[in-house]
Amino acid sequence: MIARFLTFIFSYTFLFHMSQVTKFIKDKCKADIVFDIGAFKGQFGNSFKQSKVFFFEPNINYFKRLEKKSKNKYFRVGIGKKIEKKTFFIMPNASSSSFQKPTLKKNLRNIFFFHFLKEKIKKVKVNIYPINFFFNKYRIKKIDILKIDTEGFEIDVLKGISKKNFKKIGFIIIEKQLDKYLYKGYSFPAIQKVLIKNDFKLIKKFKDPLWNYEDQIYKNKNYLKN
Repeated sequence: MIARFLTFIFSYTFLFHMSQVTKFIKDKCKADIVFDIGAFKGQFGNSFKQSKVFFFEPNINYFKRLEKKSKNKYFRVGIGKKIEKKTFFIMPNASSSSFQKPTLKKNLRNIFFFHFLKEKIKKVKVNIYPINFFFNKYRIKKIDILKIDTEGFEIDVLKGISKKNFKKIGFIIIEKQLDKYLYKGYSFPAIQKVLIKNDFKLIKKFKDPLWNYEDQIYKNKNYLKN
């Protein structure tokens, strides 16, 4: 109960942070197609009122709460490098849930939730699909904005995009964990390497006011909007 209440309180700092991100990207791009991967409560995707938004949220509790609109698409799946089924770790602070196994390192957040509140991690099996699958299934010609917030699983998301389809993406907003030991095997340099290899250039960073992460915005250097 306390964990849910705190998640509700923390969501307000997230709203402030996300409003900064969306304001910046809207000034850079008039988006027709938006992919919101790790939609959580849908704050990011719902801010694009005139766009067609594809929402992806593997947590069934938050997927049910997403406001459904007929012009958009909603998927209770994870996004990764291939079609498979993986364990999804649902954390007490729900926004930090991930397909990447947490290390449970003794930082302030983990001490509070696991040692003080005695909360537990829940595990569920969830279907995973690569972004390439959606390019093909829905005959998508371009994605103007691709937002990836998958709590340490970002490299797998990027590995599910072909060289051909990377060229069809205008902007990528991706989360960088500043605590590199939070998830096992996490490496942001590996993520950057994939982005740079596919002609994406970092144009802006936004640090969250409360948690130890930042959202980075990359622009495809060769992307031209039709």
